[in-house]
Order: sequence, then structure tokens, then C-alpha cells
Amino acid sequence: MDDLEFRRRVLSEPKQRTPDIIDAAANSQTNSHFLDDVLSLDKQIHSAMNVDVPDDLADRILFNQPSSEESNVVRPTFARRAITMAASVAFVAGLLVGQINWKSALVSPAQASLADTAIKHVIDENSFVNVLDEQVTSQQINAKMNPFSFQFDEDFPYHVYYLNHCGFGKSNAIHMVFQGEKGKVTLFLTGIPTEKSLDFDEKGMSGSITPIDGSSLILVGEKGEDVTKIAEKLTKMIKPMS
Repeated sequence: MDDLEFRRRVLSEPKQRTPDIIDAAANSQTNSHFLDDVLSLDKQIHSAMNVDVPDDLADRILFNQPSSEESNVVRPTFARRAITMAASVAFVAGLLVGQINWKSALVSPAQASLADTAIKHVIDENSFVNVLDEQVTSQQINAKMNPFSFQFDEDFPYHVYYLNHCGFGKSNAIHMVFQGEKGKVTLFLTGIPTEKSLDFDEKGMSGSITPIDGSSLILVGEKGEDVTKIAEKLTKMIKPMS
């Protein structure tokens, strides 16, 4: 099991203890620390959801409004009290849970756009990918692109630190990290189609989405990185496999 698969399985089910999970954690200090962090987050979530709310909180919220005439106040029925109390508990729990570090949490791909999914990938996997330098070759890149029926017809023009396949929304993608002009740039090539090119700036990062023959090339770099220029350069080199 590689480190990326270990992280995905731990995030999806933190308390699972299959032999391969145990071995991966035992043989890697990074994996072991990651498992501890996820278990700690899971414990915080459970703790945050167990919130003791004062018995009269709902009434305070409902009736803490100025009124000139007592007759204008509508007294709630038991059912309304129960619904209001449930809403109050959810609200308070939401405030507490919002303070938790959700860096490693996953966002449902069905609810995210291509840009949002790419940004999430970069943030969630930064601590893992950022320390790697696999010195990937152009031959290795084309081998990974084979299932997507694409290939580069020239040597890849940037130093590549990391290369793998990953889950991306409802599809899969090539996940690559290479050196740009200002810093590292993350590339995703996925079978999810897009109609037109799009540039975006989110969470201190610059990105672009470029349609390629029913697929999408997505680049995410540091703020100010000219990812559009890089995309134009790379799309000219990507060709369908004959």
C-alpha cells in the first residue's frame, strides 16, 4: 500500500485496523503521525457534537425580543419547543465544530466544481506531497497517461516531483506536481469534461481549467503563477494515443 492510499483509507474510516493499515503505520513515521492526527480529529468531532445545552436556551432565543403587549407573545406548544431546542443544539454544535481544523477532511466530489475539487486536493495532500521528489521521467508520465488515452509528444518541460493516479470527483485523474516559475504547480488530468477554459483564484492559489478532447486539464499554482501560460504550453504537447 502506498502512502496516498493509506491516507485515503484512514480518512474514510479512521478506526479500521486491517493488517495492511497496521503495517503501513508501523513502517512509516509520517503515516503513524497522520493516523494519530485523524484519530484526534475524529475524537474532537464526537466531543463537539455532545454539547450540553441549558434547558431554557430555546425559550431565551425565542422570547428575548422586546414587546409592548404581553398578549402579542405566542406561547409555543410542546412540539414547537422540541423543534426549537433541536435547532439550538444544532446551531451551538455547528459553532463548536467550525473551530476544528478540517484540513484533512474530505469534501463530497458530487458537491464540488472541478476548481473546488482541485483546490481541496492540493490543500489536503500538501503536507504529504510537498516533501517528495521522485524525479519523475517523461517515460513514466506517458505510462501513467496511458489509461486516459493521451500522451506527451515531447519531453515534459518541467521538473516533476510527484506523479500518481487519484480519485477525482466521480472520475479518476493523473495527479502530478512539478516546478513552475514561482513555485510548485499541481496538475490534474481527468476524464470529466468541461465546455470552456476557466481561470480562477481561490485560497491564495491561482488555477486554470482547460478542455482537452472530452477531458479536463486542471492546474493549480501559487498566487500569481501564470498557470494559463503553462496550460497553453502543455496542451500543445498532449496528443490522443493512436
